[in-house]
Amino acid sequence: MTLPRTVIAPPTGLDAAAALGQPASTLVRGGPFLFVSGLVAVDPATGALLRGTTMSETRMILTNLKGMLVAAGSSMDKVVKVNVLMASMLEAVPMNDVYVQFFPDPPPARTVCGARLPDGCRVMIECTALA
Repeated sequence: MTLPRTVIAPPTGLDAAAALGQPASTLVRGGPFLFVSGLVAVDPATGALLRGTTMSETRMILTNLKGMLVAAGSSMDKVVKVNVLMASMLEAVPMNDVYVQFFPDPPPARTVCGARLPDGCRVMIECTALA
């Protein structure tokens, strides 16, 4: 059985892959799942990369993720797996302070790890959700 794979154009201003100049699709539907590439803080009005604190970047990323999932017919409560990449694991507590505001209890499965992120980003978040 072959499941269909469809690239979904993200809402205007939320194409994080394009903002970073990466050869990737930001949002792909594969069968019953939506796969969201690593999102960084992007201003939805301009598509420009935003830099700030770990908390402000996390808030912008998750706000954009929520809008992207809703536009694709899903929602935050349908997220099953999240990967959070952080420039500094010392900032995990401020990231978590924002993160818990966006996900229902019980939260989705999650991995958090430190990474060298592009263009001075403090946080990058990717996820898999039910479509």
